[in-house]
Amino acid sequence: MGIRRVKIVCTIGPASDAPEALDALIDAGMNVARLNFSHGSHDEHSARFARVRAAAAKRGREVAILQDLCGPKIRCARFVGGTLDVPLNAEFALAESLDANVVAPANTVLIQYRGLGDDLRAGDVLLLDDGRVGLEVIEAGGGRVRARCTQAGVLRDKVGVHIPADRVRIESLTDKDKHDLSFGLSIGVDYVALSFVRSAAEVRLVRDICEAWGRPTPIVAKIETPQAIEHLESIILASDAVMVARGDLGVEFSPERVPVIQRKILGLARFHQRPAIVATEMMQSMMTAKRPTRAEASDVATAVFDGADAVMLSGETATGEHPALVVRTMHKIIVEAEQSAFYRVNSGKSASERARVSEAIARGACDIAASVGSKVLVAFTEGGQTARFASGARPPVPIIGLSPNIKTLRQLCLLWGIVPYYVEPLRASDEMVDRAHALLLANGIVTPGDSFVVIFGAPVGVSGTTNAIQVKVVE
Repeated sequence: MGIRRVKIVCTIGPASDAPEALDALIDAGMNVARLNFSHGSHDEHSARFARVRAAAAKRGREVAILQDLCGPKIRCARFVGGTLDVPLNAEFALAESLDANVVAPANTVLIQYRGLGDDLRAGDVLLLDDGRVGLEVIEAGGGRVRARCTQAGVLRDKVGVHIPADRVRIESLTDKDKHDLSFGLSIGVDYVALSFVRSAAEVRLVRDICEAWGRPTPIVAKIETPQAIEHLESIILASDAVMVARGDLGVEFSPERVPVIQRKILGLARFHQRPAIVATEMMQSMMTAKRPTRAEASDVATAVFDGADAVMLSGETATGEHPALVVRTMHKIIVEAEQSAFYRVNSGKSASERARVSEAIARGACDIAASVGSKVLVAFTEGGQTARFASGARPPVPIIGLSPNIKTLRQLCLLWGIVPYYVEPLRASDEMVDRAHALLLANGIVTPGDSFVVIFGAPVGVSGTTNAIQVKVVE
């Protein structure tokens, strides 16, 4: 049975938020829909949220919805005509504007950052639009800033601005983020991504807010700052998942360092069995082209080989010309990599390390599935912990995650190797095995003569009690 293990996250935007476009993305292989709160109003995101849910329900599929908070992203305001040509060595005035919709006067770049004139120094380099345009400060003081272009390009309205990280005086969770987070929790997002994380305390703050709302929600820490790399292990341990946010990593660090940092993040996330997403410009040429470059195909495959749980598409699906084609192409690249002789998955923590009972049971079930040649591993799970441990152990067979909890099923959509299915609440182990047997047969996952391994908890229906393994031969 060919089941893709690495999941695909798709950013939803104007090119992909119509019902028929969402249908096509799901059919092409989307597992997680990302709502980027750097753009769009609450009304727009609410409508997209509802359309994703409706499209998934229509197809009988589960799709997780990830809310990606903006964080202290510094942006330009607007330009006359929507763009500004920035020639090499041209000089521009830089000015503060907290209103994102103000149009900059001639030869001026308005930047949404309070205290711009106080925090910049002569010699500072500002990188705009993910480093596509560079400006060097030649004069700063008394609220006046002038800069010279060191890397030419064309700026669009509201592109991002990178100011030296040690100067930025904005909290990771801004007032806008708090407002957006409250909104996301109110509509029921499945994951929250925190941008520009610098410490584990910032992750814990978001968790506390979710708990206070009565909506505990898994948190994805976006690793994109030097401070995050300094405190990487503590941030990973405080989070439910991490994202290798290569756009800002590529601005904060020299390009040659980013692949090494990516591997470091993925390795540490695998060791601590936290799902990891690789993001940014994975299939960028397919914003317009109908085929990826060879480098892009290799980039996606490398993320698969390095143990990523998911890969992400940004502008390719949000504003690109053919979102579903991009997803189908990414799906094919992932499957080809996973079926190759070079795909060797790392199960994370060493088997010699002390583990909880639930984790040890999941590891044992994976070993048994490999030893007896089972077709799949079935994990009954209430809150998702059993299936997460199974995913972390990286079994050689697909994991079928069965749960009566819809929220749990949606959260499993991000995890490596898991195919989620709903089952009604069951109260006896024999019922559970029989129900799994019927479901696997009905969906063509197994045929008579195949075997499958089941892991579950006793007493049945109590979260966090995984303690039983059973092998069943299909009749």
